[in-house]
Amino acid sequence: MTPLSERPAVIRARSALFHATSAAVVVLFAPLLVLTLLPMRYGWAALSAFVAVEAALLRVICGQKVRVTGLENVPPGPCLFACRHEAAWETLYLPRLLDNPAVVLKREILSWPLAGPVARMLGHIGVDRGGDLDAARQAFGQARDAARAGRSVLIFPSGTRDPAGRDRVQSGVAVLYRQMGVPCVPVTLNSGDLWPHGSWLRKPGVIEVRFAPALAPGLKTRDFLARLERELAEGARP
Repeated sequence: MTPLSERPAVIRARSALFHATSAAVVVLFAPLLVLTLLPMRYGWAALSAFVAVEAALLRVICGQKVRVTGLENVPPGPCLFACRHEAAWETLYLPRLLDNPAVVLKREILSWPLAGPVARMLGHIGVDRGGDLDAARQAFGQARDAARAGRSVLIFPSGTRDPAGRDRVQSGVAVLYRQMGVPCVPVTLNSGDLWPHGSWLRKPGVIEVRFAPALAPGLKTRDFLARLERELAEGARP
């Protein structure tokens, strides 16, 4: 017999309640956007609190928990986190887990009404997916500067949550790896199981996040891409 928490009608009801409650939380936190005019630490504190509330709602309302393994594989100092991309979950919750890295994201997000000011305040790195070379050089330069300042960078090498493309590793991550000159830590997860692509449902269960052993700086591009793609594929279901 299917447990009550896993029955479709229950999942739909709990998901609807989560989204309604989450919208109310967004409204409550919206006035704190004024903190984007202040130094980063103030805005980051507010965003971190917001994510903590959202995580609590997911746990209490939807029955979602998180289990993290492999943190011992994260080297000291700045590094490049290359994460498998399955759902919006990791764009919200991984930065808090990783203590505010600079996130590489599509450039248009920087102009969105709510997310844009927050992303700019946090120094996230916008990438022009249209192939503009000057914009690409600027983005890679920002990542290099972040590493020199002691800050890690988080990137989603597939560039998409779509199951048809999420196993692909785009070559831009290798350029970033060379420019930064720091270890690269592959990160895998199964968030797509509980946040299905193209669906508003939030299913109960455990989101597993796994940090694989770091890839040392200085690998040849071909070797780096092959090893990263293998780590992200093999650890897709930790």
